[in-house]
Amino acid sequence: MSKPPFSEYIKALGKGQRGARHLTQTEAFDAFSQLLDESIAPEQAGAFLMLLRMQEESVDELCGFIAACRKRLSAQLSALNASVDIGCYAGKRRQLPWYLLSAALLAKAGYRVCLHGASEPGSQRFYASHALPELGLSLANSIEHAVTDMNTRNACYLDLGVALKPLDRIIKLRELFGLRSCANTLARLLNPSSAPFAVQGVYHTHLDERHSVVNQTFASQQSLVFRGDGGDPEVNRDRATDLYYTSNGVTEKVVLPEADGWAMKERDFSVDTMLAVWHGKLEHGYGEQAVIASLAVYLMLVESLTVQDAQERASELWQMRHKQALPFHSEH
Repeated sequence: MSKPPFSEYIKALGKGQRGARHLTQTEAFDAFSQLLDESIAPEQAGAFLMLLRMQEESVDELCGFIAACRKRLSAQLSALNASVDIGCYAGKRRQLPWYLLSAALLAKAGYRVCLHGASEPGSQRFYASHALPELGLSLANSIEHAVTDMNTRNACYLDLGVALKPLDRIIKLRELFGLRSCANTLARLLNPSSAPFAVQGVYHTHLDERHSVVNQTFASQQSLVFRGDGGDPEVNRDRATDLYYTSNGVTEKVVLPEADGWAMKERDFSVDTMLAVWHGKLEHGYGEQAVIASLAVYLMLVESLTVQDAQERASELWQMRHKQALPFHSEH
């Protein structure tokens, strides 16, 4: 059976309020495969992505898109042998990326943590990749480099341009569109390291619920998604946080209540501030709460802990940290 021309997918999405429809999962897989492989005209790619942006992707479409992306991941990524996958795609505007210290503590607790992300030129956001080298974790320029980091530090950072360059190319089309595309959602859901535990941070209302429904289709992983600070996987204790934990096709919602206090916008986006807090030379109300709370919700995922037990364990790991070393220093 021959496949329809790509124009049929554009027509399905853009045929007006009454005629437009979502793609089936099979259609979505085929359409996104062609998009990733650049086997269509650039005008078709732009029309397709912006039509999706207008009506938002259905769960079937997201599942088809993710399947197309995962089919194109390198088999070498399995050598990472990651236990926890954390996507770092939003970039910060108000606060520093304190969740990176949570990831470091998770690695110190024995978990192999794969961080992956992308940066968008001109966005004026502070990305994980801007902070990690000063925190002691290099930016892997190849999968082999990432494996070396993982084996020496229990953590690695894999840029999407290394993990799946075609998807990174689509993310960076924001420079042309002035709008983000579904690629940002797909990157968060990707879990390129095939880790059994995946953490996803989102920004917009109801995206956490939609992610959790997609996560229900992934039999090989347990997932956590929540609306994090700026859209990154960081708990902001200024407000209550809905945590969506998914395992074996079932999602449980847990609410983490807000904490006392109010965080002011960070004036100086310097990693020196994060290091001073790590070394115990500076107190930072928002930062310390964010590190402990983010680590706690990660531990609830990987160790099936209650909120109270997870917070106690996270606080203990924070207090026991090696203050004289960099957060991602090598134990070997």
